Amino acid sequence: MNKTIILSMMLWGMALSSVVSAKEYMIVGARPDKLFVIDIKARKVEKTFTIPDSTAPQNIAISPDGKIAYAVTNHLRSIVGIELDGGEVVFRADLDYKDDERTWNYGIDLSPDGSEIYSYDIPTKIHLDRYESLEPRLSVFKTDAGLDAAPIREFPLPRRIHLLMTAKSGALYAMGWDFYKIDVQTGKVEVAYPMRNWKKENLSQPDALAFWPSWDNNDIFSTPITYVRTDMAEYNFERYRTGLLSLDLDTEKFDLIDFQSAPEVLFSSVFHPDRKTAYAAYNTLIKIDLENPKTLQRIDLDHTYYQTDISADGSEVYVGGTACDIAIYSSKDLSRLGEVILPGCADMGATVIRIINK
Repeated sequence: MNKTIILSMMLWGMALSSVVSAKEYMIVGARPDKLFVIDIKARKVEKTFTIPDSTAPQNIAISPDGKIAYAVTNHLRSIVGIELDGGEVVFRADLDYKDDERTWNYGIDLSPDGSEIYSYDIPTKIHLDRYESLEPRLSVFKTDAGLDAAPIREFPLPRRIHLLMTAKSGALYAMGWDFYKIDVQTGKVEVAYPMRNWKKENLSQPDALAFWPSWDNNDIFSTPITYVRTDMAEYNFERYRTGLLSLDLDTEKFDLIDFQSAPEVLFSSVFHPDRKTAYAAYNTLIKIDLENPKTLQRIDLDHTYYQTDISADGSEVYVGGTACDIAIYSSKDLSRLGEVILPGCADMGATVIRIINK
């Protein structure tokens, strides 16, 4: 057996042994102002917190120690940090921090040491007779800045970014029309992986829409991506392709795996921790072979789900968003194992799933 494969299996086994003794929690938000801490193995909501001045929490980032959840809320105009043991609000950054601005956030993440928050801001200046679209920016906040946090650094960023992710090295990656790598100290931006302008032979410009972070238990960002084989006839349905685009947050290596035609999964996917299979959901849940790329299995879901995620031991696949339930399936055969219904059937909408082990 290849030495690299053996080493990879050993490392995954060591990582797995370190988390199986920990308790696994899922963190989700729901309209209009709730943050839930779910004991996912017990299939129950353990804690419910109310987010002050909240409307439909969306993106969530978790501190590296698993103690604080930072939720984007207030019409995407504020980041609120909530301590997960008792629900105390310990951080707040209101992004309309300049005169006559209204600012939306479309991506957050934290530095590897948890000392800084990175926010992708889309500001608009309010005039008496018009709105003026301003240059998007990266705002950097200190996590210990309290309830009236102000940015310590600002840098211009390209438009159309919708997800931020921090590599183990501290480099910040941003997904938009292209994949960008950002130096959070200097603001330098470079194209790390071209998408809108890729030069892949016989492939059209790709399409992807990824708002959902699913790398908590595998250190791999992945998303379904669709494109067309331009060297195939228009009447040949096989020309419409689906792939998985991934970024390893440890090695910072990108990969694209073409696994099927007939696009059916749109928004999110997740790698198994052993990186041999992946899962993606929308109206169906599919299991994907990454070693010999193809769809291994698919099942119909009872409604649309936005995010796909997985347990630390790789045994359970979770799908959530759009409604008030998290459905749980076996990663081995996609058999249904259970569900968690949020109290009062609180609507998750486009909020994200985050998983911690502590």
